Amino acid sequence: MTRTLITDVITDMPDIRHIDIDAESHLDLVRRLDIRSTPTTLFLDGAGIERGRAIGAPKRNELIEAITALKA
Repeated sequence: MTRTLITDVITDMPDIRHIDIDAESHLDLVRRLDIRSTPTTLFLDGAGIERGRAIGAPKRNELIEAITALKA
């Protein structure tokens, strides 16, 4: 559900990327990023620095606000 929502929100945003990572297959990354539940959505700027995160299934308006803040 989260993947579908994010894909829908960013459809008209060619400068925004969504990467889906399977937590079970990347436990080292999960630990390093301190991800404690899934889904967790990280918002990274162009330099790869985390600028926000949504824990659980994000709402459409939360995604739009977070992406807008990254683009500012």
